[in-house]
This record gives sequence, structure tokens and C-alpha cells, in this order.
Amino acid sequence: MSDRLHNILLLLFFISSLTACQPVLPVDIPTPSATYQVSVTPLPTKTKFAPTATLLLTPIPSSTPTDTLVSADVQNAEFIFIKETIPDGANYQPGQVFHKTWTIKNGGSRIWNAEYGLAITSTKLANETLGSLEKIPLPHAVKPGEIVEIGVDLIAPEQNGQYTVYYQLMDETETPVPNSQIWVSITVGNIPVVSSVGISVEFRKASMQAGEFTVDFCMQLPDGYAWYPWNVILSVDQQNYTPSGSRIDPVGATTANKCFSFNFPVLVSSGAIYQLSIGKVELPPEVNQAENCSRAQTTLRADYPGFDFTCAGPGSWYSNLVLPPGMTTEKADQLILDAMSSSIYGPWLINGSVP
Repeated sequence: MSDRLHNILLLLFFISSLTACQPVLPVDIPTPSATYQVSVTPLPTKTKFAPTATLLLTPIPSSTPTDTLVSADVQNAEFIFIKETIPDGANYQPGQVFHKTWTIKNGGSRIWNAEYGLAITSTKLANETLGSLEKIPLPHAVKPGEIVEIGVDLIAPEQNGQYTVYYQLMDETETPVPNSQIWVSITVGNIPVVSSVGISVEFRKASMQAGEFTVDFCMQLPDGYAWYPWNVILSVDQQNYTPSGSRIDPVGATTANKCFSFNFPVLVSSGAIYQLSIGKVELPPEVNQAENCSRAQTTLRADYPGFDFTCAGPGSWYSNLVLPPGMTTEKADQLILDAMSSSIYGPWLINGSVP
């Protein structure tokens, strides 16, 4: 048995106490110090396809503008999207002001003169333009091959919800440039979003407290058992931070709707954009350990021919490990622990900006 499994047993002992019949007290949960890698799948490039509905906590691009790879047919287009600020799904509080910028390239053969501009074509919700100009002018004429930044000041509506404003680049005759649709898409207030595995996450608040950045959120989980989020990563300015501590709210701790606070050792300034990634949720494997281990044996023997182990008693997870060809002990440890913990992997992502 690896040191990781031995150490996590002590940690999860505290979580399991939440299911007791006694009144539940606040529990501070220490967070593993390991560095985790988060895999995020980017949204489609904005030059070629109409957007699909994007949920707040589904995989999205980094909150920091990055260069976007485009296919050969897009490279030959007149309108080429390069990058943007404000990722889709960024969360704002009602009435909060923010600035959105798109970087685009004139890939055609004609000059985009001063009469060109990004014009609103539609909105979701209806008639909610986020305070945008109906037509955002280009800052200057753009010659073929040149790159230009187009920005606009926007304001979040007073009502909680999900909002999107779509634009197209229009020429001097109000004719749209082909394949030039782009958009801004935000959420306002506390919006629960359901992931593909049926678990929803609701952002509550984010704040600086005692020199640390704290993010509070709630999760609608499969049942009232002692589920807890793991592999929680904060991304700010292209830097990743692991938590310095975490806590479950005792109110609702033994229900399916649990609320958590995670603290990060970083100073996040006003106006900064951040992303919180929740890698997985799982149960403490030592609760009903024999049953959990028996289930893990059945599952892993079926999934990995030649894989086997003996369930151990209290204080240990397993013994007599038999590895199938090509599998490492570390991989086996992870598989056994995941199976015993009923681990459910995300990620679930929260995007926001600091007021």
C-alpha cells in the first residue's frame, strides 16, 4: 500500500464524521499539497461556426487571452478571429461593469474603413444587450493582413441569469462580412449549472479574507453521504494555486446539497478574472470499507483482466496485489482508491471576476 493511501485514510476519517447522528460542527479539511494538472477542452473557434449553448462549469478556454489556432480554410477567410478577453461563462455580479476585447485579422483583399464595425445581430435573453453599442466602430482603418483590437464597455444586468450578445462585422453598406460572427457570453449572480454526470455546482461568493482568496460554492450531489470535492485548483493570471485549506458548511452537510469554502494563498486584485476547477468528488472509502473493497474487486477484475488484490482489514486498504501486464503499482493504487471511494470526475469550472 502506498504512502498516499495511508495518509488519505487519516484525512478522510474527519469527513466521515459528518454522517453521524450527532449535531454537525464545522470541519476544517486539510488539502493535499500535491500539484494537479487540469485538462481543459477549448470551445470551437469563433470564426466558422455558430456557438452552442455553453454552461458555466463545462470545459472552457483559459481566462487569460491566448492565441487561437485556426484551420487552413479560416486562414483564407476575410475575417480571422485571433483571441479575446473575458471567457465564455465568466461570472459577474448584478450591475458590475467590465470591458470585452476581441483581436481579429483582416484576411481579405479590401480595406476595412472607418464605416466598418461590429453590429449586434441577436441576444439571449431577448433585448438584453449588456449596455453595448448597437454598432462598435473599428478604432481605425484596417488594411489587408493587419490585426486590430476592438473593445467595448459592458455592464451586467440586474437580474441573475445567463446572457449572450452576438455580433457580426458589417461593411459600409451594412452587409455582414462572411463568417464574422463573434459574441460575449456571461452569467450573472448565482447560477447553478448541471454537468454531464448529473452533479450541479452553484457559485456563492468570492472574497479576500486574511490575505487569502476564498471561493464559496455549493454542490448538488448524488445523496446525503459524505461527498467531498478534490483536485480543486484556482487559476489566476496563468498561475495555478492549490488550496491552503477548505471547509464544509455544517448546514446541509448531511444532505445532498453541500456547501464548501476553499482558501488559496494568493492576493487577487479587483477586476481580476479567475477560474476554479473542481477535479472530482468522492466518498471516504473507510466508511463501509469491506463493502467498498468488495465492489472495487468486482469492478476492477472485470475491467482489467489479470488485476487482483485481497481486501484488508481496518488500517489498510488491500494486500496481495496482482498487476496485469503494463500496469504500475501507482496506477493500481489510484484505481483501487477511486473504486472504493465511488469517485466521480469532472472537471466542474467556475469562472468569475473580482468586484
